Amino acid sequence: MGSLRASGYTQEEVVQHFSKKSVVSVTELQRYQRPDGTRSVIDVVESLAKEDQQHPPLYFSLLSFWFYSIGSSVALARLLPVLFSLLVFPCTYWLCQELFVETGIFASKLPTWITIALIAVSPFHVLYSQESRQYSLWTVTILLSSAALLRAIRLKTRISWGIYALTLALNLYTFLLGGLVAIAHGLYVMIIYGFRYRKILKSYLVASLLGFMIFLPWVWVVIINHSQAKKGINSLFIYTLKTSELRDIWIQHLGRIFFDLNQEPWDFYVHRVLLVLIVYAFYCLCRQTPISVWLLIILLAGVSTLPLIVPDLIFGGMRSTKARYLIPSLLGVQLAIAYLLGRNLANPSLKSWHQKFWQLLLVILVSGSILSCAVSAQATVWHNKEHNGENIAVAKIVNQTTHPLLISNTAVGYILSLSYSLNQNLQIFLQLSKTLKVYLPPVEELERFSDVFLYRNHPSKVWLKELAKQQNYKFEPIVFGFAEWSKDRPVLWRVTPILKKLEQQS
Repeated sequence: MGSLRASGYTQEEVVQHFSKKSVVSVTELQRYQRPDGTRSVIDVVESLAKEDQQHPPLYFSLLSFWFYSIGSSVALARLLPVLFSLLVFPCTYWLCQELFVETGIFASKLPTWITIALIAVSPFHVLYSQESRQYSLWTVTILLSSAALLRAIRLKTRISWGIYALTLALNLYTFLLGGLVAIAHGLYVMIIYGFRYRKILKSYLVASLLGFMIFLPWVWVVIINHSQAKKGINSLFIYTLKTSELRDIWIQHLGRIFFDLNQEPWDFYVHRVLLVLIVYAFYCLCRQTPISVWLLIILLAGVSTLPLIVPDLIFGGMRSTKARYLIPSLLGVQLAIAYLLGRNLANPSLKSWHQKFWQLLLVILVSGSILSCAVSAQATVWHNKEHNGENIAVAKIVNQTTHPLLISNTAVGYILSLSYSLNQNLQIFLQLSKTLKVYLPPVEELERFSDVFLYRNHPSKVWLKELAKQQNYKFEPIVFGFAEWSKDRPVLWRVTPILKKLEQQS
């Protein structure tokens, strides 16, 4: 879907174009994910404003420039977030310098290098650096704006506050949840400085106001398209999980920063051991550092998490189950762990065996992260592919047939994503309507194909009942063993015309 947006097209345009045709090829379908020279960045912004307001336009505009300058293949589309992820390292260095070194907590840069090392091999950050989405850029802007804030407070110059205003705007234009980071910054300044340091408070308020004014045009877009924006996040409210299930997912999020084999029971036990280490790290951070240090880390972790966790517990929903929404909190955890390790490794008064313990712990954390990255690199599908994780399995079945037809009745983004795993000459019958009706080709037309499949991502029970009403076709669900919900809601069916079946029997 990111390539569709970056190319300046809307889902509605794709639906309108293909509703006039019966059968299309994969190649024809994919042309909407490549710029053709007729669309500009303005079209990119308009596409997001019409259909995807929860995603601000900064990343997709940069991706559009990238497409026109470098290329729009799948590999090149993923290369841009990889390059953004490399910017995480200088931004992490800057934040740690402002947080640990400039405050006089550490004379050495050891915690800074430990933080960079933990982020560099973190399976979570490595996974999302390969996604053609805005999350690696958001990680950069979170670190950048936080470091800029500390620098502005330290220098107290107009230029430094102007830099903070700019980084704040970049953060907001990258992802809407950047607003929670801005709130954390505001609470930090109010609690630490308040009205005792009116000059700092005034400078912060002016810089924040400037940053929000830069972001104001997109706020207006979200407001005037409130109903449409609400539809984009409705999936987060459909399902309600038990408190115990939510708790396990939250522990999983924390553990996957350092260890992620996607295998039970290994992940289960390791993540709970890591939870104890994380709690101890925050305890030491709050006990051993001044409030000006630990409060920023606590607020980054808490303010970005509580607004997602509390509604899930009270009203239901799955907001807090999306690890990518919790990136500020996960960065806070890594900073706390880096402080704990740096404090003990740089302390010359500790006994030899004590220092060796912390050295061993650092080696274990780094080794576990590297192992996790190696395992996920060999896998065809990982847990972060929550919307299209079945693509490889679907394509493997369809591609093995000689002359198949794939009938799709699903959202544009899903079929576009699936198309890159299909044979380029495969024929697709698209029914991209917004209704639950199932429109299939005439039986005579299906006779031209060796096999006919029906694909719909995440089908609802209502849609399955609609499918059962069809009189001229038989639908055999194909179950994938890796999907827990596939038995109740399969995504792929083999379609057999009933008339053809009767003829074969006669």
